[in-house]
Amino acid sequence: MTTEKNGFRVIVAGGGIAGLAMSHALQLANIDHVVLEAYGDVRSHVGASIGLWPNGIRVLEQMGCWKQIKSHCAPMVDSYNRLPNGKAISTSRLADMIKARHGYDFVVLERQLVVASLYDNLPDKSRILVNKRVANVTETSDGVRVDTEDGTTYEGDIVVGCDGVNSTVRDFMWAVANKAIPGYISAQEKRSLATTYACLIGFAPDMPGMGCGDCHTVHNDGFSFLVITQPRRTFFFVFIKLPKVIHWPTRPRFTAEDAEAEAAKLSDLPVSDTVLFGELWRKRIRGQLIALEEVVFDHWHFGRIAILGDSAHKLTINLAFGGNSALESTAALVNGLNRELKAYPNRKMSQETISRIFQEYQELRKPRMKRVLNLAYQLTRLQAWDGWFMKFVQRRVIPWVGDERVADHFADLVKGGIKLDYVPLPNPPLGTVAWDDDSAKETIANSSIGKSSNLFLWALGLILSLNASYYLVSVLRSQYTLQSL
Repeated sequence: MTTEKNGFRVIVAGGGIAGLAMSHALQLANIDHVVLEAYGDVRSHVGASIGLWPNGIRVLEQMGCWKQIKSHCAPMVDSYNRLPNGKAISTSRLADMIKARHGYDFVVLERQLVVASLYDNLPDKSRILVNKRVANVTETSDGVRVDTEDGTTYEGDIVVGCDGVNSTVRDFMWAVANKAIPGYISAQEKRSLATTYACLIGFAPDMPGMGCGDCHTVHNDGFSFLVITQPRRTFFFVFIKLPKVIHWPTRPRFTAEDAEAEAAKLSDLPVSDTVLFGELWRKRIRGQLIALEEVVFDHWHFGRIAILGDSAHKLTINLAFGGNSALESTAALVNGLNRELKAYPNRKMSQETISRIFQEYQELRKPRMKRVLNLAYQLTRLQAWDGWFMKFVQRRVIPWVGDERVADHFADLVKGGIKLDYVPLPNPPLGTVAWDDDSAKETIANSSIGKSSNLFLWALGLILSLNASYYLVSVLRSQYTLQSL
């Protein structure tokens, strides 16, 4: 039975990764909806690259997109950590460790290819409307109305803002909330959206001397390079600390001239044994200077409006968890809607029920996103040697911890991912780490079980050293508290 019999309709603002994923999830649940995309083509060239972790890949697999996406990727191979002079101080096979734990690879590819796959594999593309920039959101007695700049009006039961970090829907949600309950959305919450780093981001063709599937992190004082190689593409990122923290509503905007000026400062610096950054920049296919906002907002919904993806939680991109987090949030919200509509297919959903579903979505996702934000926050500053203590932790403590424990820490984060609970996962690959939502809770026995007590003590030592590194970082973060962003 489809939910369209009770007339429930979702209006989704934004046709990027989060908005297209919402359409997939809603179509799989037979929930009526429309997606309003501001631009003329959802498969635009906005953005450069995206990293996909196993938790995001599971959702894409359920949506029937992973096979197409996978065809564009090569497995990641070696990960290098380098000093400012380009000398490699460590090499790891972290990608292999991730696949062993979860069965899926960690992959990097052009963002446009993921967007295209999400769009191409939609069962009904007529749900996606382009050139529909949201101009106004109004709550009515029993629903919501969205007006677009072209003069069209759309009516539904709820609005979901998937329109990015500079969300228009979020602005309307804040206004509705503060009109209904003065002071509900505080100035402090609005100012919590902060920018401490900028990033030169883009990609160039294959570069001679750089192998396919390699990752190069080059540490410097106050900035870092990240270069990832894939077939026919060399993705680059330069994370640059800004002179001061910038808070909402101020939005850093950089011109092509700004990007050229920053690139010129870095052109003679190495990013590998054989390549200088200037070579990547000169041969770039695409490149720009962007702001890296950081936030997990306190309120993700009010009334009949909810926000999702970057409009609710925004991370620096060192961890490559932003798109994966949007896929998880999509699954969490639509799981709740689907459960309610399936249980009561002929009953109109009340405001109280909608608020409960929204609140359950927020309570499920917000603590996890705060954890992800903290990890991305730390990783950005560790890689950029942001102060002497971060430099000490990255140079001395992290290598002491060891690659396996680092992989275990990432696995602990990945395994908590959320997938659609009403769509089967076809042929899930086996890994050594069980997913938290795997009801069977079965794992392949890993090699440490049943070994000697000496190995146990060795592992315990690694755990203690890892805890020590977290303690040291937490001390430093008291100086760089997120609340000061």
